[in-house]
Amino acid sequence: MAKASSPVREGITRGVLFGILIFAPVYLLFYSPQQKNLVTKRARLAQVEGELRNARQVATTRDDLRRVTERLQKVLEFYEERLPSEEAIAGLLEELQSIITASGVTLERLEMMPKEPLSNYERLPFKIVVTGGYHDIGKAVNNIERGKRFMSVSRIGVEGEGIRPFTSELEVSTFRFLEAAT
Repeated sequence: MAKASSPVREGITRGVLFGILIFAPVYLLFYSPQQKNLVTKRARLAQVEGELRNARQVATTRDDLRRVTERLQKVLEFYEERLPSEEAIAGLLEELQSIITASGVTLERLEMMPKEPLSNYERLPFKIVVTGGYHDIGKAVNNIERGKRFMSVSRIGVEGEGIRPFTSELEVSTFRFLEAAT
């Protein structure tokens, strides 16, 4: 014999069935598509965040490269100022003359020797003959090498006896970059 179902039990069953009938379309029509949309949006967000990290890294790298370029430009300007161009050689002779005179020695002779081309620069040697005290000649050498331009004294010959005057022959060199052949 079949059991009679109780009205409470029937109400619960009907409520559950009614809930399923209401929930299933809501789930299928609204929740499921929104969940798929949310998953898609999260994947796109992760992709955009990765692109943003890459863009920030590129910006940082670009800023670093800009700073390095600015520093290198300053170094280049420093060396260009200290290395004479072809046109500045006449001014270089005047500069040497004023350095020597300011050092307390007398300039007897200043002559340019033949240029010596090297790989991408050339050596510009000068022969200088000065007279003066021993310490004044040393001061002149020091002032030449510490001047505005890159110059070095490679040969120093000193002749004379006693305290004054000594005659000194100096070989002074500066360098000039050669333009690259294009």
